[in-house]
Amino acid sequence: MAAAIRGTDIAARQWLDEGFSPGDAQAYVAAGCFDVPRTAELRQVGIGPLEVARSGVGWDYCSGNVTLAEVRSMLGHGPKSVEKAARQLC
Repeated sequence: MAAAIRGTDIAARQWLDEGFSPGDAQAYVAAGCFDVPRTAELRQVGIGPLEVARSGVGWDYCSGNVTLAEVRSMLGHGPKSVEKAARQLC
């Protein structure tokens, strides 16, 4: 794990303790995520490393410059996307 994230054993343990596999941790780190608990929040709401990488919000979110609600809105995971999907069904 430490090699996968290019970090220390302590950092690797944090990723493992949050349930990340080495591959998933590596993907999130490559996408700019460095704060394990905040990255776990992204994963919990269904935002994967590919979305993070494509949007470029990983570092901004992990450093606290944008909120989870803002990230969800930027990526179409917020309430507006639910409303839009409901309209498309009608």
